[in-house]
Amino acid sequence: MEHTTVNRRYRVDRRIGEGGMAEVYLGHDLLLNRAVAIKVLRSQYASDPMFRARFEREAQAAAGFTHPNIIDIYDVGEEGGTPYIVMEYVRGETLKTIIEAEGPFDADDVASLLEQVGAALDYAHDRGLVHRDIKPQNILVDNQGLAKVVDFGIAKGLADNHLTEVGTGLGTVHYISPEQASGLMATPSSDIYALAVVAFEMLTKRLPFDADSAVGVAMRHVHDFPPAPSSIVPTVPANVDALVLRGLAKDPTARYASAGAFAEAMTNWRTFADASSTSPRSAASRTPLTDARLREPEARAWPAPAGVPGDNRTSSSNAHGSGSTPSALAAGRRDDVGCMTWLVGATVVVVLIALVWLGFQFSPGLADLATDDAPTTVPGRAETTVPPLPTPTPAETPVPPTPTAADQPPVVGVVPAPNLIGRTYDEAIDEATSAGLQVREGNQVFSEEVPAGNVAEQDPSAGTEIEQGSEMVIKLSRGSGIVDLTALGLVGQDVEAARVALQEAGLSVTEEPVASTVIPRGQVSGFQPAGSAMVGETVTLLVSQGDAVRVPEEAIGQPRAAIAGQLEGLGLRVAEQVPADEAALEQVAGSAGVGIENGDVVSIVDEDGGDVFGQWLPRGSGVRLIYYEAGTTDAGDDRRG
Repeated sequence: MEHTTVNRRYRVDRRIGEGGMAEVYLGHDLLLNRAVAIKVLRSQYASDPMFRARFEREAQAAAGFTHPNIIDIYDVGEEGGTPYIVMEYVRGETLKTIIEAEGPFDADDVASLLEQVGAALDYAHDRGLVHRDIKPQNILVDNQGLAKVVDFGIAKGLADNHLTEVGTGLGTVHYISPEQASGLMATPSSDIYALAVVAFEMLTKRLPFDADSAVGVAMRHVHDFPPAPSSIVPTVPANVDALVLRGLAKDPTARYASAGAFAEAMTNWRTFADASSTSPRSAASRTPLTDARLREPEARAWPAPAGVPGDNRTSSSNAHGSGSTPSALAAGRRDDVGCMTWLVGATVVVVLIALVWLGFQFSPGLADLATDDAPTTVPGRAETTVPPLPTPTPAETPVPPTPTAADQPPVVGVVPAPNLIGRTYDEAIDEATSAGLQVREGNQVFSEEVPAGNVAEQDPSAGTEIEQGSEMVIKLSRGSGIVDLTALGLVGQDVEAARVALQEAGLSVTEEPVASTVIPRGQVSGFQPAGSAMVGETVTLLVSQGDAVRVPEEAIGQPRAAIAGQLEGLGLRVAEQVPADEAALEQVAGSAGVGIENGDVVSIVDEDGGDVFGQWLPRGSGVRLIYYEAGTTDAGDDRRG
């Protein structure tokens, strides 16, 4: 695969990664002049319908996504029966590599990373897609700390019921949710569980569950309670324990309402409302810290996720070193609380109960918020229960306001498809949107009329009646597919420079040596075809050998008199003709000597004795012609005439 050109556009440079069913190569988009990553299905799976379907599903799943924390898919196709995906090339490392090299991380660094991955998952979940294989190996982090979620190979829509097919349903066992391990349907909550495992691993540099076999790990996810991160790294605050363990709840409904809610809770871990639900740890009960634990992990600047429609979260990552946890401070002051404080607190609680009740009556969204803030119990610690809030009896049922005209769903009409041919991408989006239509970009195509980057094809065609809200497919122009070879100025260039110029134009290259009395040796003296070529075609460079002569390989087995005259005519000098007996014939010609008759040429050597068949020699060079002589030389010459 390496050092080839795919689809007459993508140069494959070197392999940069591999997985169970595919290999990833660093490539170069010759049309847009940018580095790309090319994911190629392994040859042993290319003919398997199940693996091909999974591979195609990955491309379909992410191709329509536009999010700063999801890898961009540029192109999909097939070359020689092998499917491939062309995607954004991220100059960075996997989160797994970073954890192994720099972990464990403090809670603020973990929160910053979760904000980005959470934003990506919310974006996918809002569009009906569950990733199903979230793990550090599928999170790329570039040199600026920007995270990208990759590998939607086993992602499926929420409406897809076939989620337990062998080899695709489970994801990676160390990050699998209990419901997936039990063979049940994956939901967005399954991704949240996996994200909580990632958070656990970042905080501790260890996984919550391990066993001697994959089945053993899966069963532990189903039956065992995870340890608190602080039981492995004692500096992890109690609040963070509670947050991570809620994400690892066995019951999907007990987890966070969304990945973004999990990230937001981690960002605000210092003021987490459920911190009181765990018992504070006294200094005497903590495990002594080793010198290694006292050292702070290296800080990483995880950037906040870029703005995405519908995502109003902002990053509030704090500095390293959290000091005393809120629960620990509360434990130190608990005995100082007097009666007056208790009375004031009780009054505040009553007021809050009334406000919460009113909020639930008039804002259904508060129900989800209350679900997010449900108290969490940390295994292995004393459980603190909060008495249930009394449910006030309302005097009367509030009547919802009558919907206005603005609240009514828009009326869907039929409109003619606009003519987008020749428009820029942004212009096409604006024009289609103003007509109430959606736009999906298809594969790019060559066009002699439309400039590169503008719309060359559309479906449906302009003027076709189409319902508002429907989708139009546009294909952008790759520009002309014809390359003017004469415009490249190849003649007289060094052969390597000419090769690079042709490859950058999307052409394949071969070489053919030729003699030239004008062009110096090693430079291009011509090319074939002579005028122009289509992208992807092969161009032959005629490489000058200078004022030289090629010794014909077909001379062996020919009469020596004819070959001597041919060599002289080419410009070489026959310095000597040397006869060879049968023993010499076998030594010089070997198996090639079979069928050679008396007087036939068996070898041509230079004046130093080196074989020169097929080689280029400077014009005027002297050669020696060796021929087979069975009897007398005169008899052989008379027979050949």
